Amino acid sequence: MLFPENMLRVQIITEKKRLDVVVKKIVKIGSFQPEEPKNPIGEGRLEEARRKLGLLQEQLNKIKSIMDISKITVQPSGSMKVDSWMSASEEVSILASKLEEKYKDLLEEINKLRAEMDLLVAQMKQIEPFKDIDIPLSDVFNMEIFDIFIAITDMERGNALREKLGKTVYFWSKPIDEKTLAILVIGLKDDKIQEKAKELGISKLELEEGKAPAMIYIEMKKKVENISELISKRRDELSRSAREDQKEFTTTYGKLLTVISALSLMSKAKVSDFFVQMEGYVPEKDLKKYEKDLDDYAVISSERPKRFGENEEPPVFIRMPKSIRALESIVEIYGTPSYWEISPTVFLVITFPILFGLMFPDLGDALVVFLFSIWFYKYGKRKGSDNIPKLSLVLIYGSIVAMITGLFARDFFGPLPVGGLREIFGSNNYSVGPLYYVWPVPPSVDKAINFLLPFGDFATTNSIDYAIIFSIMLGAILLFASALLGLTNAIRKKDREFLFFEKLPAFLIYIVPLVIFLWGLPKLPNATAFFDADESILGEVLNALLLKSFSANLAGYVIIWYTAATLLFNWASKIVLQMRYEKASLGSALIFGFIDGGFEGGLLLLSNTISFVRILVFALAHYYILDAFSFMAYFASQPLIGATTSTISILLDPLGIILLVIGNLLAIGLEGLIVFIQDMRLHFYEMFSKFYEGKGKKFEPAMAYVSLE
Repeated sequence: MLFPENMLRVQIITEKKRLDVVVKKIVKIGSFQPEEPKNPIGEGRLEEARRKLGLLQEQLNKIKSIMDISKITVQPSGSMKVDSWMSASEEVSILASKLEEKYKDLLEEINKLRAEMDLLVAQMKQIEPFKDIDIPLSDVFNMEIFDIFIAITDMERGNALREKLGKTVYFWSKPIDEKTLAILVIGLKDDKIQEKAKELGISKLELEEGKAPAMIYIEMKKKVENISELISKRRDELSRSAREDQKEFTTTYGKLLTVISALSLMSKAKVSDFFVQMEGYVPEKDLKKYEKDLDDYAVISSERPKRFGENEEPPVFIRMPKSIRALESIVEIYGTPSYWEISPTVFLVITFPILFGLMFPDLGDALVVFLFSIWFYKYGKRKGSDNIPKLSLVLIYGSIVAMITGLFARDFFGPLPVGGLREIFGSNNYSVGPLYYVWPVPPSVDKAINFLLPFGDFATTNSIDYAIIFSIMLGAILLFASALLGLTNAIRKKDREFLFFEKLPAFLIYIVPLVIFLWGLPKLPNATAFFDADESILGEVLNALLLKSFSANLAGYVIIWYTAATLLFNWASKIVLQMRYEKASLGSALIFGFIDGGFEGGLLLLSNTISFVRILVFALAHYYILDAFSFMAYFASQPLIGATTSTISILLDPLGIILLVIGNLLAIGLEGLIVFIQDMRLHFYEMFSKFYEGKGKKFEPAMAYVSLE
């Protein structure tokens, strides 16, 4: 789960007459990724398998197209009897053809309508810049004195025409995109606008005679709307029919995938007069299955590939519990792990929800996100989407942690329902919220963890200072862990240069913030003493930078000297890499090595660590947005109920309720999205960049998608 599976490159040699049986057993096990043999036993190929593979792949794409348009969700299932894969491919091809034929007319009509709509949309894009002109330009073109010219051209030619015509004409232009320009030129006939445009290769935009651009645009827009409505009707018709045939789609789709897997395996095989050679990657744990199942049918040999230094890197296969596979979708945005890399998914499954929860601590708002995520998950499944359910699961994990942090923060749709007006005004003259005495987490717990969630009844200047330190300390721990993972990956890669010149300097650098922000560790469990000790060492570091008393700030000086030494080491490492791989001179290597290793290394150390302050910032932003709307709800209620100290009266006032609902919708919709993005940013830029390259290739084995008899 943490490391990619050890892969073996396996060679299977069998007699030609036993090929169908051997391939059947291989796809049944389902963990053999076929590759071209390194040392072929012959130059022959199974050409029929290669030819039929292309045909079936084309049919699969058509079936997928029908399923995509009809928005039906299909999980391959069923069974098939295989004696000969060539015969099986013929049978499956016939099944797919029948299914295609049934929907052929509808698909062709939908595709024709789409093509027509795309053409109209492209024409509308050209006319759109001129849609405010409500007179027919054909009438203007025929004027005796004046000339008018409109066109769509590229930026370079449009600017060249402007210069060529000079200031004697009216020249109007509007960018359509980064490269294209709409132009309108009005001048005298003597200006020869059209001739000069033609010299530059600019053609006049041809419009329908007797109609103004505004009218043409409106007519095109109506046509697009009509076609779009017609496409929607045809798609609904296709969807209804496809749902009726869903079982047929399920079995045909599964059989197509299975036969394609088998033919992919056979198409890469090499053939001699009597034998067939297949080669590919297999997880080491599965080798015994192949040896056992193929013992009487084939000869199997295997070799262990190196993790680094080979021309071809093995594919990556990581066995993960189904419950956390959704987080792989976030990792895959960055890239697939390399064969020698630790999977960041296990790292992410812990850190992503925790950071989300710390930045979004509200039980009520998190509950809404949780319920929305469940609905979004079901919606994605219903629409046949693969990404929506994965994204929904990530939101579910994050919202669960946010509900827990909201529980401890004693926040439920803002401070009013629990803390009430007493918390908002900080005065015992006001009442608490209706949930205050029934809340499962007592105020004493909220007070104890105020350094973590510094708002509410117990918020003080010190608690905010401590929360800043806590946020950065959390960042220091995560950055150190990331750098340690980078060092571990380099050791696994067995590339000494990568280890000593890239990952070791980074690891040594990120020890610094860890030491500073865990300085008060011996003072625990006294939280106040812990944070005071951290503030003290931060003061010593600052004094050392300002060259103040050496004896009074010895620890600060040691930390500064250590930091300087690690940055010098990083600088020296980059000099070596510049001279070795960029063939730079010593002077150039010194300059660019300093920029990359010294200056940028120090800048990243500072910026990456401080970047985790955003955890506190977004938690405070969430609280005080709702605090502000609670204030507004209070003041909005005054004209109706008069000056009040009762929280219940605010929560029962219609205007107050409306304001609180608006505030919570704003916090959920806007801040929830921002927190999700910022959580991803902390992982991608601050953490992943220290240990994760993501340049691997996924393990894609030949496997059976239906039961084989």
